[in-house]
Amino acid sequence: MTVLSMRLPALLSLELVAVVSAISIEPESLRTEGVTAPLGIHATNPLLSWRLQSDRRGDNQTSYQLQAASSSDGFDAPDLWDTGKLSDRQAFASWNGSTLSSRDQFATGVNSLPLFASEFKVNCTVAKARLYITGLGVFYAELNGKSVSDEVLGPGYSTINRTVLYRAYDVTDLLTEGDNVIGVSIGKGIYNSDKPLLNRYRKFTTSTKPPILKSQLEYTCDGVSNSVVSDGTWITTTNGPLLEAAWNGGEEFDARKSIPNWSSSQGDCSDWKPANIFTGPIGGAGKLYSSTAPQLKVTETITAKLITQRSCGYLFDFGVNFAGWYQFSMNGTDKAGTRIVFWPAERLVGGNPSQTNTGSPVFDGYTLAGNEPETYGVRYRYHGLRHVCVNTTWAPQLTDTVGYVIRATNDEVGTVQTSNSFLNKLYEITDRSMKLGWLEQDHLLFDLLARRFDLQAYGYNLMHTIADAQAQYGVNSEGLIPTTAPEYDVFPDKFRDDPNWGSAIMRVVMHLYRYYGDTRVLSENYDIMVAYMDYLGRRATDSVIEGVGLSDWGAGDGKTPTVPIGLTNTFGYHQAATAMKQISFWLSNSEEVQKWDELASSIGEALHSKWFIDDTNGTTSQAYYSGNIQASDALALDSGVVPEEYQDLVFASLLTSIENTTFYPTVGEIALPSLLRVLEGRGGSDVIFKMLTSPGLSSSGLASYSYSIGLGATSLWEFLNGGRGSSGLDTAADAVRWNLINYEPILEANLTSASSSYLTPTGQASAAWELSNNVLTYDIVVPVGSVGVVSLNATQVLEGGQDVSVEQEGILAVDVDDAAEANWKVRVGSVSYQFFVLIA
Repeated sequence: MTVLSMRLPALLSLELVAVVSAISIEPESLRTEGVTAPLGIHATNPLLSWRLQSDRRGDNQTSYQLQAASSSDGFDAPDLWDTGKLSDRQAFASWNGSTLSSRDQFATGVNSLPLFASEFKVNCTVAKARLYITGLGVFYAELNGKSVSDEVLGPGYSTINRTVLYRAYDVTDLLTEGDNVIGVSIGKGIYNSDKPLLNRYRKFTTSTKPPILKSQLEYTCDGVSNSVVSDGTWITTTNGPLLEAAWNGGEEFDARKSIPNWSSSQGDCSDWKPANIFTGPIGGAGKLYSSTAPQLKVTETITAKLITQRSCGYLFDFGVNFAGWYQFSMNGTDKAGTRIVFWPAERLVGGNPSQTNTGSPVFDGYTLAGNEPETYGVRYRYHGLRHVCVNTTWAPQLTDTVGYVIRATNDEVGTVQTSNSFLNKLYEITDRSMKLGWLEQDHLLFDLLARRFDLQAYGYNLMHTIADAQAQYGVNSEGLIPTTAPEYDVFPDKFRDDPNWGSAIMRVVMHLYRYYGDTRVLSENYDIMVAYMDYLGRRATDSVIEGVGLSDWGAGDGKTPTVPIGLTNTFGYHQAATAMKQISFWLSNSEEVQKWDELASSIGEALHSKWFIDDTNGTTSQAYYSGNIQASDALALDSGVVPEEYQDLVFASLLTSIENTTFYPTVGEIALPSLLRVLEGRGGSDVIFKMLTSPGLSSSGLASYSYSIGLGATSLWEFLNGGRGSSGLDTAADAVRWNLINYEPILEANLTSASSSYLTPTGQASAAWELSNNVLTYDIVVPVGSVGVVSLNATQVLEGGQDVSVEQEGILAVDVDDAAEANWKVRVGSVSYQFFVLIA
């Protein structure tokens, strides 16, 4: 029996025992709601899951037993839950033990950018302490002068008039017997976007809102529970050093107003005032919700690579574009009151910082306290930057500044490596993305991101955020899913309403179920998805959606649509209906399956009828979709609306349009995934490689990814005007939780090796190949409980020195079909295999 420590919902600590009925299998990585040892979750019947490890081929879990106790010595008679031995192969289960309760919360409020503090005594040795807290907009909490967490920019994004996120922290080690002080600082965040100081940039405008703190500190000692809540005993000041913390425009910090030791008993807070009590609902009517999304943290430190003098001052170049902070050290030679200004930028124009892509002016200001060296770094917002220009009166050194990369701390679960340095570079930069919550990225990039990071907990939180953003009122908008969530600003027309953005609600749900197998994400969001489909139905005329939309955003020159808006809108509508059909199937609702199947068929027929062109005549056979361009043909083929008799002709038209641009992509972000899927599905990996690596600019100003990287880009450009990978590792199309895995190496002429790995919900999967002298060595790992299908184009396949047709441990079946492109299919059980393949 293996005992693994696990924490469940922010209300109790417990130990969980997982017993698996196979001697060679060990359970590991026990998680709650997709998170390891969370201190706070919202679900009262959370999903528990675990991964399995074995060294023996073909192992499977046949049964399990879960036991939960409120202490580690309570397993002789578990007081919270004991499932008994259950015969089941699934490596997850929903909590069905004793009812889990939540914590009460209390609120306070003030009407300026404040510091809060509360002093209290602890008269015993603390055994356990938890802090439950939220602050609007951005908060940092300290106990006795020490930060309670290394999380930054909490509590996270939400539609505040519907949901207010809170966090839970373990602060046991920060409390001491005797005097204690809890302190909280609050910045505006995105919650308060009123007019910023010195006319800094703002993305949108809100009315002035008071910063709000709501917290409850609970600690236990001598078996007695005690609490410190945010109430009228707290004190506050608005005379601190933070003068501005505009989410889009920048910070203003006056070090002369710093208050030493303000969050400890050594601080002087004698002139502070009692905090105002906020009696209304937080954020309007928002309900408290424990965020299980991975915390934002500083994950990497970057040193500056170059410093030059420009008209703006001294320009530092970090050598890479990143989302995060900079920190700058000042030598103390200037007198108190000297103001230093920092201008961050992602790019340069004429050698100086350009903010045309982020909004302008964005800057941070720091006023020196004087007398000694000082250090300043942004803390209450983040920048997208590669450069920062500083207007110091002295010549700074390259070592005076560092950069801090900030990202969500999702566990990294996947890797990719090839023999091609460009492809490796392209993979490295794909985790840098947009600032606003543009929803199309969540489904267009899901496979790419999920193969690198664990998105289970993030996905649950995202679904809640999208649901909150759905329009609930209005004859013309009820059910609408906007293009961004949370919807902090209501954009006009096409920037608010496009089916390829709004359909993220069902397309991300599909991905979450396929990867992690939790049916709750299907059922809990079903009514929301139906409401959105009803909205799209009201927009459609004869199953076609014309009107506003973002089309194939980023296509061509990035400004002029190259594919009709109606076609991309209707494609998104079709994808949404198809997703609803699949979701209904997973929920075993046959009536709904038929309903959505009929709708998807109607939309597909309408798309084909309206935009298909049969240009066949006596001398040529040609068929294509609107404009005979890459996007139109790729979207039609990918959606499956092309009649079988025309599929080869349309694909030929697609290849011709690619060749006509000398292999430069003309598609935008909506059609790009479709283009790649269609080419890969028809054996066009060589075409994909050419499109990725076309040098320079085309005659019409088109570019490939290699062009942008060659110019020094370290993040993917939004416009190119100026997944699965070659290892073959991928989940089967109809698989759930990676229970069926395809291993089909893509042997591209420009590669001699490729590898990738993915930590599936049940264990590690990997694939790596190397080609030498026409012999392919292919190493794979199949996780416990899964089955692998290895597809190879070969004249002979060996495993463990034997022909795979010879019966051996782990080989479940072998099928050879000389008529198929991949003529060998080898079905294997779990654990590791090494194939030697003589290439056909």
